[in-house]
Amino acid sequence: MEKEKVRKSNFELLRIIAMIMIVFHHFAIFSESKFDINLITLNRLWNQFIRMGGKIGVNIFVLISGYFLINSSKFKISKVLKLWGQVFFYSITIYAIFVLFGWQKFNVVELIKAILPISFEGWWFASAYFVLYLFSPFINLFLKQLDKQNYKKMLILMTICWCLIPTFITVTFESNSLIWFFYLYSLAGYIRLYEEDFSFKNKDCFWMSLIVVIVTFVSVISFDLGGLKIKFFAENAVYFYNMQRLPMLLISVFLFIGFKNTEIKYHKKINFISIATFGVYLIHENGFIREPLWENIFNRLISFNNISFIPLSIIVVLIVYIVCTIIELLRIHILEIHYMKFIQKIEPKIEFLKDKVLHIMKIEDRNFERKENS
Repeated sequence: MEKEKVRKSNFELLRIIAMIMIVFHHFAIFSESKFDINLITLNRLWNQFIRMGGKIGVNIFVLISGYFLINSSKFKISKVLKLWGQVFFYSITIYAIFVLFGWQKFNVVELIKAILPISFEGWWFASAYFVLYLFSPFINLFLKQLDKQNYKKMLILMTICWCLIPTFITVTFESNSLIWFFYLYSLAGYIRLYEEDFSFKNKDCFWMSLIVVIVTFVSVISFDLGGLKIKFFAENAVYFYNMQRLPMLLISVFLFIGFKNTEIKYHKKINFISIATFGVYLIHENGFIREPLWENIFNRLISFNNISFIPLSIIVVLIVYIVCTIIELLRIHILEIHYMKFIQKIEPKIEFLKDKVLHIMKIEDRNFERKENS
């Protein structure tokens, strides 16, 4: 707990910004169908612009994790159970609320999915991140055994396979979200281990990210214009918004390095709000909440052809973010604080059992080797 109290606020502020971008992205996706692809309007352009931030936000969260986890030799069981408990709580609680209020019919299959949200990917990001965290100690062992040159060569090859090829040839090249997370984790690990190679001025990084944002959005406008004559362009206007596309990677990395090199000492309010960012995602992106939130509530209240669309979209996103933050903070300070006290009590026993099992396995391996040699 002490480490969290003295944690600098540069990355915590970046977490908040990244999650706000993700909420804007989700708002834009559910508003997309309201716009005619044969018309280029200011509201449509704004909707396309705010959609850009979603995959940037996802990339940033994984980069931050890789940067801090690279020096960990093992994962803590308490952290694993904390993450699992958070995901499980929102999965089962939201499902129970929807069933109790009659908004969702009880279904055994849906109940099982709610009980096992990681296995059934109730949230794709949570499932991929959970697996990444479990394997992080072994990933670290592998990455740290590489010398700088081989580490760099590996990153170049990964960038070609899982970023450049998907960007320019449109195929994923045997990739998925977990593999992409492994790449981002490795990239952030390299930045942490060889920080002397990334001593850029934060202003330069922010300017570079802004330039890439502008260039990327100009491509969107160009596709929109082309789409007035050829439908293919209109349907693929946001092609470069995929998280594995080069523009999204560059923006994410520039922002990440920019904030890394920005000195923001511990700020209580920023750090207090930032602890709720993952909860904001779990709440507003839950499968039962997603559609009612955007389609039944906000999309009915907003006029998509009115000049008020832009300011109202900002207000809506802020409302969603603030409400979800309050809910998550209440969960942390009412429920999680007691849950984690219990976990911390049993953690030594779990660690003892784990070490004992590993010790027995080592003895059996030795006995097996002796038999083989004899």
